[in-house]
Amino acid sequence: MITIFNDIDIASRDLLKKYLSKVSYEACEYNFTTLFMWQHYYNTRYVHKDDFVVIIGGEPGDEFFIMPLADRDNSLKAIEFISDYFKDKGLKFMLRAATNECVKFLEENYPGRFEFTPVRDSFDYVYDAEMLRTLTCKKCTKKRNHYNYFMRTYGDSYSFRSLGKDDFGKCMDILNSWNKSKLESSSADEIESIENETIAIKKLFDNYEKLDIKVFGVFLNGILEAFTIGDYINSDMALIHIEKADPTIRGLYNVINKLFLEQEFPEVSLVNREEDLGIEGLRKAKLSYSPERFVEKFIVTEK
Repeated sequence: MITIFNDIDIASRDLLKKYLSKVSYEACEYNFTTLFMWQHYYNTRYVHKDDFVVIIGGEPGDEFFIMPLADRDNSLKAIEFISDYFKDKGLKFMLRAATNECVKFLEENYPGRFEFTPVRDSFDYVYDAEMLRTLTCKKCTKKRNHYNYFMRTYGDSYSFRSLGKDDFGKCMDILNSWNKSKLESSSADEIESIENETIAIKKLFDNYEKLDIKVFGVFLNGILEAFTIGDYINSDMALIHIEKADPTIRGLYNVINKLFLEQEFPEVSLVNREEDLGIEGLRKAKLSYSPERFVEKFIVTEK
């Protein structure tokens, strides 16, 4: 079969959000902002049939789908569509970002057909939002100390607020400045990662008014020193896409993490801070905030 896939661009927002609302997966991949901002990196595209949407990624010969966007009954039709696509291409069936809920659905409807391989590097970290807003847990002592140090040192000179399009040029300026120092000592893979993240952030800023994102900044003496970007996976879970701060200012990351949730997401009980990608330093940092649980993700292949 010949299937024409469409790039996930800003024009696809309303359609994809409509179908994303049909599923309740907590993984960051099932969020329009995530799909849109990283489209250039994962080459993610979609096709819309009468009752479902399927999303494909990867390059020819090495492609994958995520779970279909559809209600339960139409998900069965979508799975067969995906299976037929791989058969026609002579490729092995592969789904990525399948959560435990997805695994249960597939096992119930296709007993014995699929294998499920957990991908630890892709597990999303989920935190108790009130713990991050208050830093009151026993394991938060170091975070609280960093936060208190910042407040003692900069209490009279710091400020914070929501950011808008008039601020985004400055955000990109400081991001490029921080990245410049990183690039000097980075490997080729790290340089590629930095460059792709910069593209993703610029896409969000360029399309800010058409997205549902919140952007927030912390200033010292009126100068922007940190910014962060987030939105919702569902009404009770915030999703943090980007968090950037001057690493030389002690406690700044702790401050923007805490203030962003206090000011922009005061009502949520959970926070998804996405995966660590197997990066040792990132994993250590995410674990240090004592996640309440993980959104486990699996690769699904046919036996």
